[in-house]
Amino acid sequence: ESEITGVKVTTSTPSTSTSTPLPTSTNVVSSTGAESAGETTQLVPGENGDSLTVRLRRHAGLYKDKSYAPELKNVLLLTASNSGYLEMLTNWECFATRLGLDWMVMAMNKELQTHLGERSFLATGQEWEKAEAFNSPVGFKVISCNKLRSVLDVMRETNLDIVFSDADNVFKSDPFLPSLSLGSMIRSGKYEYIYGRKIEPGGQKIQNLNPEVYHQEPIKANTGFYYVAGGRKQNIVQRIFEVSVEWCDRRPSLDDQENFWDGLVATRNKKSTEKGYVACFRHCDSDKCQGVNESMVLNYCDMSPWEYILGCFSTESALKEPRMVSYHATHVFGWPAKKGKLQNVKLWANCDESEITGVSATSASLG
Repeated sequence: ESEITGVKVTTSTPSTSTSTPLPTSTNVVSSTGAESAGETTQLVPGENGDSLTVRLRRHAGLYKDKSYAPELKNVLLLTASNSGYLEMLTNWECFATRLGLDWMVMAMNKELQTHLGERSFLATGQEWEKAEAFNSPVGFKVISCNKLRSVLDVMRETNLDIVFSDADNVFKSDPFLPSLSLGSMIRSGKYEYIYGRKIEPGGQKIQNLNPEVYHQEPIKANTGFYYVAGGRKQNIVQRIFEVSVEWCDRRPSLDDQENFWDGLVATRNKKSTEKGYVACFRHCDSDKCQGVNESMVLNYCDMSPWEYILGCFSTESALKEPRMVSYHATHVFGWPAKKGKLQNVKLWANCDESEITGVSATSASLG
């Protein structure tokens, strides 16, 4: 825990502090399908008197040192996990800690949220405690769509900008430097959504990626690492996420990536007479939206695939890429295979549970 919090742990029991779930009209359903009684409709103070909104704002700024990048003071870093994915989360947190980053965790089940305490909150939607592979029939889709629901609720409650990273998207070095594509684009204030490209098939070499694909407008992209500007054009930005949640509700057999991008493309194709119409979508620095009131434009663009490397590229080629800042262990099924990819790119910290909770791995409550 000391490596995560910067505070020496002297207790031999895991933290029991709890945080408050975000408001949701969705009944909580466990991974066994049992529905809980009641719904959460508003934020209430935590046991230390701080509401979740206060804690979210406290962790905003991307860095533990809030004086380091004051221009990013309203940007919140989020990741997500459940109890079954704790080992992957621990690894992500250890690398983030070593880089001086600050974040909060969307906990997909109450047990993990209680275990993590102050730096976590219970995700919106169905509870799911088991780690699920991409090809699982139900669980992966539940977890992935809960991430969209939670990001939307955080934006509604705080108006913070958000960087979301999956826990298998691990940072080798500071991903927010102004010299990097993501850090530069966030600071420019020009883009409401910054994403990582979806590239197929797997097993490619990053060195062979055609530079011409960079900044081409996509039909689909990755939703495991992105920035969204929750602090401006709220009607448009929140509407894009509302549509993605609606698509998740209508198509529960598909994951967040399919529902988000299908919903975005459908919104992009709406006519002015249709509900949810957005006047114009400007991709990167195109001149498509000339003459359109800027308040009615959604600006979106892709970050560098050579800096933020997707798992479609082999670990061997990623290791040879001098621009690599992060590696996202996609294109494999299950967290053990993801762990293997991260080990191959030297992004597995060998952190055990004791570094998070101060309890030996043999006695940890979520071990």
